[in-house]
Amino acid sequence: MKFAAITFITSVAFVSQVLANPAATAPAATPTKFHCGGPDNLVCPPGYGCCGPIIVGVGGTCIKGPIDCPLL
Repeated sequence: MKFAAITFITSVAFVSQVLANPAATAPAATPTKFHCGGPDNLVCPPGYGCCGPIIVGVGGTCIKGPIDCPLL
């Protein structure tokens, strides 16, 4: 009788620990990066400005805000 009670209590303890763990969360989405200039003369979307560093073969990076770029 004691063995059955101990087995039941142990099973309940394991199940409660499994249910107490938080569910795995999805990783945060990375923001989309827009590139500008470069060999293809890419243009930033409206509301973005083209900033450096200018990478050969890629161009600059578009940042949200005015054209006044602090990175150049």
